[in-house]
Amino acid sequence: MRIVEIYGGGDGGGAARYMADVLPGLAHSDEVHLVSLGRDHISPQGCHLHRVRVAEFAAAVSALRPDVLHTHGMRANLLGRLYGRMRGVPVVTTVHSFLARDYRSPEAAFAALLLDGATLQWSRYLIAVSEAIAQDLEQRGALAGSVAVVPNGIADAPPPDVLTLPGLVPGRPLLCIAARLQHLKGVDIALRALVAIPGAQLAIMGEGPQGPALEALAQDLGCSDRVHFLGYRTDFPTIVAGADLLLVPSRAEGFGLSAVEAMAQGVPVVASAVGAVPWLVGTGGRLCRPEDADDLARAVRAALAERQSLSAAARRESRRFRLEETVSATREVLRRAMEAER
Repeated sequence: MRIVEIYGGGDGGGAARYMADVLPGLAHSDEVHLVSLGRDHISPQGCHLHRVRVAEFAAAVSALRPDVLHTHGMRANLLGRLYGRMRGVPVVTTVHSFLARDYRSPEAAFAALLLDGATLQWSRYLIAVSEAIAQDLEQRGALAGSVAVVPNGIADAPPPDVLTLPGLVPGRPLLCIAARLQHLKGVDIALRALVAIPGAQLAIMGEGPQGPALEALAQDLGCSDRVHFLGYRTDFPTIVAGADLLLVPSRAEGFGLSAVEAMAQGVPVVASAVGAVPWLVGTGGRLCRPEDADDLARAVRAALAERQSLSAAARRESRRFRLEETVSATREVLRRAMEAER
């Protein structure tokens, strides 16, 4: 099977991580080409990479003679569906997030929903990374029976060497966040909660448009001496392995792979009860009300008090999300789409 993956690009996040993890697994038994339309640095092992401009898209894809297209991201979905409809090539779309929450302005979100809605019913095969995403697609008008839920997964790996961060005070609780620094991820809520958790330290991994504003907020709240902005890190497992808790204070969340990775290290998760998070965390952490810093602080204090039992539960919960199962289920949807078209 010749699979042409189409990635709209962007600023990283779940879709980029999906490319890096899942595509090499598909490439073990199928021919995989990645057509990237954006400025990104992903280059999945075993895949043939093609960086093209939008104007070159149709010619580039035609030259690859795909058996099936697999699209990710707004631009990729639109172009892939249009190409598939005109050329009779089956298209599978994997949806990684809530489209309405992917844009900073209501106007941009409305335009995106309108454009996506115009072609959504052309997709007979949709993959949602969580049940919450599947429900959103169905509410937006996806064809009945077109959505398959295939959760993201992580590979089995030996426990990493724990990285001791400079500037930490030994013996004090360490909380971690791994997220893009944008409004949707709720890092500001975590900073406000930190004020009500005396002695706790917060390590923030990620970068984004809110970075300077969040640093200023930490100063204004008087907790900047307990907050460590680490920027983008590729060694997340080695940092989170030394943490007491991972925080996911998001305002919306379609999946949350960092939570699974933390739980696999025995690190409990304290998170907002939004989107897929309650299902994802299960018994491996504690939930709080979204947009509520006081309730987040309460949940953190409770989780710290029972960390040992939560740690064992977190490891158990993480075993529900295996990368090999994600690859296998994704390949099955792609193969079904190809065979149905034939």
